[in-house]
Amino acid sequence: MVLAPVRLLLLTLLLVPTLVMGAPGNRTFILENRPAQQVADQLRALYPESELTIAAQGNRLITRGEPAVLDEISQLIETMDVAPVQLRITVRSSDVSMGKRQGGGVSSGHGNVVTIGGQSRTTTTQSRQQRHIVVQDGQSAHISGGQVRTLPVAIRGGRNPAAIYQQVDIRSGFIVTPQRISDQQIELSITAFENTPDSGMAGYETDAVVTQRRVVPGEWVEIGGTSESRTGEQSGITYRVGGERQDNQSFTVKVDIL
Repeated sequence: MVLAPVRLLLLTLLLVPTLVMGAPGNRTFILENRPAQQVADQLRALYPESELTIAAQGNRLITRGEPAVLDEISQLIETMDVAPVQLRITVRSSDVSMGKRQGGGVSSGHGNVVTIGGQSRTTTTQSRQQRHIVVQDGQSAHISGGQVRTLPVAIRGGRNPAAIYQQVDIRSGFIVTPQRISDQQIELSITAFENTPDSGMAGYETDAVVTQRRVVPGEWVEIGGTSESRTGEQSGITYRVGGERQDNQSFTVKVDIL
C-alpha cells in the first residue's frame, strides 16, 4: 500500500522537468546590424507559426516558442545579425550610330546640257561611357539610357517585377539585382522592361524577361541592348534625297564585392 504513493511521486518528479522544458516561453533579442523586421521575415519563412511566433519592434525581436526552438533561433540570429555586404555595380554602355545618306538630282547648264548627279555618304560614330554605384547585398539598380540608380529595398517587389514597375514608374531599361553567394560567386537577377517597342520607344532585348546568372566578381556580363532605326526621304522636281540612321546601344555590367 505504501509503494503506490511512492511510485506516483517518482513518476511526478520524472514528468515535471519534461513538462517544464517543453513549455513555450518568450525571448527577446536585440539586433545591432540589421532591422528586426527583415530578420523576422526570414525566420517566418523557416518556421511555421505553430512553432514560432515573432514580433519586430525597431531593433528588438520578440519570439515565443519552445526552449529548443528558441535556442535554434538564438544561434541563427548570431549568423544573421551581421552588417550587410556592399557591392559595387559598374555599368558600361557602348553606342554605335550609323547614318547613310544618298541622293541625286538633275540640273541644266549652258547649251542645253543636262547634268545628272548623285552621291552616297555613310558615317559611323562610336562612344562609350561608364558609371558605377554602391548597393547593399540584394538591393536593386535600375539601368536605362546609360544612367544607373538604386531602388529602395522596401519596394523591390519580391518575385513580382510588376510591383517595381507600378511604384517607381519604370517604363524601360533593366533591373539588376546582385546577391552574394560566396566570395567567388554572385547571382545576378536581370529583369528587362519594354521588350517590344511602343510609341517609337526603343525596345530592350535580353535572354528573357527575367534572367538569372551566376558570375565571378569583377566579370563583365552583357545584359542586353537597344536598337533603333529611322528612314526618311525628301524629293522635289529636280532632286531626291533619302537617308537611313541606325542607333545601337549595348550594356554590360560587373559586380565587385567591397
